[in-house]
Amino acid sequence: MAVSPVMTQSASTNATTKSTSSTSNTNSTSSSGNVGTGSTADELLDSFMTLLVAQMQNQDPTDPVDNNQLTAQLAQFNTAAGVEQLNTTMNSMGTLVASMQQMNSADWVGRDIMVEGDPKVSTATDGNQKVGLSLDSDADEVTVTLTDSAGNAYNAKLKNVEAGVHQYSLDDFEDFQPSDPRAQPDTSFTVSFSATNADGSTPSITALKPAKVQSVSFTSSGAVLQLGANGTASLSEVYLIE
Repeated sequence: MAVSPVMTQSASTNATTKSTSSTSNTNSTSSSGNVGTGSTADELLDSFMTLLVAQMQNQDPTDPVDNNQLTAQLAQFNTAAGVEQLNTTMNSMGTLVASMQQMNSADWVGRDIMVEGDPKVSTATDGNQKVGLSLDSDADEVTVTLTDSAGNAYNAKLKNVEAGVHQYSLDDFEDFQPSDPRAQPDTSFTVSFSATNADGSTPSITALKPAKVQSVSFTSSGAVLQLGANGTASLSEVYLIE
């Protein structure tokens, strides 16, 4: 029995269509199979480009991919890559600054500094006579109070003290009331401060004590100054360097 030419042509066409479809599906599967799961901007861009090529190979000719949409997506990936590179650069700079700070902090060994604390002064010949304070704003009057071990208090006044860090010696204070504590030999006093203004406001004031840097240790959070009997201090806790 003879085969109709029409049937032969139809069968051939169906075979070609199936072959094309199979090839298309194979290409699509192959392209999709190469898509990564990275998290960096470059890896995500590679995955996007792989998917984009697969999409364009299999797009509907009557409804192609919108060029404006592709441009916007590519711009977003480029922005993400730029931000990631900037973050990497900033992290490197932070590490460099921290390393330089640690190297410079070694020069602090042997230096006299002022840190926050409860300062003490003494009238002994070799006793400490230095104190300091830090004001957050100008003060019309600062009251300096020296208290001995028996609880006796002696007050002196400082007038028109400007905002900032100030260092004083025991001889800088005048007109102690009720009497001058410096007349007492070999006596130690705890020093405290209070600040007031004529309008009734009270500027914040921090008492500072002297210390000498014995050595410097390095931790994951930065350099730590070893102050002997005065404990430790980070660089940010230092108010004054002599």
